[in-house]
Amino acid sequence: MSGKLKVEQVSGFPEWLPNMRLAEQRFISTIQKQYELFGFAPIETPAVERLEVLTAKGGMQRQIFTVGKPEADDATAELALHFDLTVPLARYVVQHADKLVFPFRRYQIQKVWRGERAQRGRFREFYQCDIDIIGRGKIDLIHDAEIPVVINSTFEALKIPPFKIFISSRKILAGLLKTQGIIPGDPSGQFVAVLRAIDKTQRDGAEKTREALVAENTPAELIPAIVDLAQCACLDDARRVLKNAKADLIGVEELAIVLRSAEKLGMPADRLGPNFTLARGLDYYTGTVYETFITGKEAWGSVCSGGRFDDLAEYFTTQRFPGVGISIGLTRLFNLLVESEYVDVSTHTPTKVLVAMQDRAKFLDDYLGIARRLRESGIPAEVYLDPDRLSDQIGYASDKGIRFALIAGEREFSLDLHDGEPVVQVKDLLHQSQEQVSEAELPKYIRRKLEEPTNL
Repeated sequence: MSGKLKVEQVSGFPEWLPNMRLAEQRFISTIQKQYELFGFAPIETPAVERLEVLTAKGGMQRQIFTVGKPEADDATAELALHFDLTVPLARYVVQHADKLVFPFRRYQIQKVWRGERAQRGRFREFYQCDIDIIGRGKIDLIHDAEIPVVINSTFEALKIPPFKIFISSRKILAGLLKTQGIIPGDPSGQFVAVLRAIDKTQRDGAEKTREALVAENTPAELIPAIVDLAQCACLDDARRVLKNAKADLIGVEELAIVLRSAEKLGMPADRLGPNFTLARGLDYYTGTVYETFITGKEAWGSVCSGGRFDDLAEYFTTQRFPGVGISIGLTRLFNLLVESEYVDVSTHTPTKVLVAMQDRAKFLDDYLGIARRLRESGIPAEVYLDPDRLSDQIGYASDKGIRFALIAGEREFSLDLHDGEPVVQVKDLLHQSQEQVSEAELPKYIRRKLEEPTNL
């Protein structure tokens, strides 16, 4: 082979620079803390599952990355990277059911892989941040109210721009379609086709929905009711439409319970509202469904979605494990927020303090000792070791987003301000200020400054 290998990143697989990765890790840490605040316990499943497990539900075969195996492995077991965290959860629950306590409250923050065409805002490798509450045989409807409350708390902690969670119930549309004999699982596929047409209402408008319903051979008696329901803004309006169509009201009544309970749990009323066109998870969700949009950025699509399912593990066991959950597509959301300058990515290092080097020959041990004292106090610090000018050292700290630079030389170490304790000059690069602080007080001073609001 002649020449060098071409250096080229694989399309659709993000590879952040340190500033982006640090910001992403802050997101992950914040999400983890919020999930645990609501009592969700962490789990992790292997990146690789048996292909037969991942394809049990069907519909994703073309997007699955298969994995080669060493010859020593079981030749009959085809392996693949998981494309979401729900299918592995189903397998996990069935496998460990006798060791789990139900309702099982789990969160999972891991990468998933999908072999789809990479494009702006879409990735082949990305983080999902899931929560699910799984019951054994049954699960209380009030759990459906918890889900948006968790997401509201999490997005607030992340300082996400104004957002709204839209909520509905698959039972509402299912009850309406049933009046004309269109039911889930029908061999003709009309149930899914009609729901798919309805799901586009928010984007395309009522007239386009009407045309799409006609194209799907929807019974003429149903189309006015579907269009009216899609435009309902509240539960009372939806009840009226369903009553006129002689449809079952159970979906609306359950949704009323969820909305009322979410408000009691602290959900702001202006951040959660009904949208009766939601039909996500066409053949998966059976009850409550959620979609979350950033206000003014609706073109981004839903940034956090989920819902209730009657039986998580129906393909693996005869036992029933109903549940409700939601997922944040973190990589996509994070990337969009960075591109829109909602996220500060100016910091390129976890270092908070740079110990500048003015006289290495005479004070090297002092500089190293200052860094050690800061680290022992839990403050990330590094020492600048190259023989560069002080202005270059300050420039290095500024370029990396390091907040403080400590400056000390012959004059500072000879001062006797605190019973013989030497001092350092602390330069705050964020506020462009400088103070003289004793070495003994330095860790306490830095911690206090870091805890103060920056107001910038």
